[in-house]
Amino acid sequence: MAIDGLEYEFGGPIGALGVTLGTPFVTYALYFTCNEGGCPNPALLSDPIGHFKTEVWPGWSGLFSSKVTAYYAAYWFGLVALQYILPGKTVLGTVLKDGTRLKYKLNGFESFMLVLSYCGAMTYMEGFDWWLWAFIWDNFLQLITGTLLFAIAMSVYCYTSSFFTGEPLATNTGNILYDWFIGRPLNPRIHNLDLKSFCELRPGMIMWPILNFAFLAHQYNTHGYVSDSMLLVNVFQFWYVFDALYNEPAVLTTMDITTDGFGFMLAFGDLCWVPLTYCLQARYLASHPVDLGYLGLAGVLAVQGAGYYIFRNANSTKNSFRTNPKDPKVKDIKYIETKSGSKLMVSGWWGVSRHINYLGDWIMAWAWCLPTGFGTPITYFYVAYFAVLLLHRERRDEAKCKAKYGEDWKRYTEIVKYRIIPGIY
Repeated sequence: MAIDGLEYEFGGPIGALGVTLGTPFVTYALYFTCNEGGCPNPALLSDPIGHFKTEVWPGWSGLFSSKVTAYYAAYWFGLVALQYILPGKTVLGTVLKDGTRLKYKLNGFESFMLVLSYCGAMTYMEGFDWWLWAFIWDNFLQLITGTLLFAIAMSVYCYTSSFFTGEPLATNTGNILYDWFIGRPLNPRIHNLDLKSFCELRPGMIMWPILNFAFLAHQYNTHGYVSDSMLLVNVFQFWYVFDALYNEPAVLTTMDITTDGFGFMLAFGDLCWVPLTYCLQARYLASHPVDLGYLGLAGVLAVQGAGYYIFRNANSTKNSFRTNPKDPKVKDIKYIETKSGSKLMVSGWWGVSRHINYLGDWIMAWAWCLPTGFGTPITYFYVAYFAVLLLHRERRDEAKCKAKYGEDWKRYTEIVKYRIIPGIY
């Protein structure tokens, strides 16, 4: 949308304010409404305001812990240290608007495996009673606040520093709130540490399966066993993170890295929203075990397998085509060449729909929620939210491609007619 001649996304400054306030509110709300007391907590259904004040609200002091925030900071900077210490391959990113290409050291997978190996070794020696698992369960609310504060601080730093570093800008409307939210700098760096790509795959993504396992340990310590549904959620979401980090080079061709600025939107999403809302299913199952049985397991596995097959094959094809069009895996892909020099695939996965990977991602979202059963709609929040996210992201991408490719984009959409779901949308 355009306001005063400027092009805005997310409804402009008012929309940016709404998302800035709304997403932390939802993160806290999911914690308060879905917990060991119920999902939703029965007390909140009978008298939401009264029981929230007397039985749920921990007081302002209960929202924040300097100890938890310090632990999170140590974790974050520890991953920064691993970025420098561990070996990794250095690759070039895509060509930026100024014609340059940034260098990236890729060792996120190695960092992930080292952190998980440590957690695994300590659990092997100490059992499910290892202090970290109980600490996460007992301090989950304070962890939300710690990551939120970290995201705010990082977005303030990136916005402020962009006026002095001379780095390429993604957005520069002049509206402080909007530019801070959407991200003024394109690739903010401290020396050779790229803050955007680091946050995209490391602190939040690595913490996500750690949180899930803490909830698995809580279920075992509380109920004396680990349910098949809890195992599925842990395995599925662990595999998603494993796959993302193993295929780390693919992130360098995503819109987040190549186009979007790094502001509060991505900082909060990467550090707080992803790990602390995406773990909702495991957190629910920790207190409310669900036993699926053989038929339930088979059904959920089939949904996960179908979604992952589409998602991974489509993304692998796109990454191979963009980085090495002569790769034997994509040498037979048909494409149209645009006046800008870009090539748009019109066969294979990307000839089926313009965002076929989104369909695979959304199918997997169902597989993550189905293990929680049908006792509450709250654990299906991710399916609904993710559908809105993908639709909005597709519309943003469509608008940018129209502006970039002009008539070539029209020609492309006449060949690849569907946006996400073949034959439907």
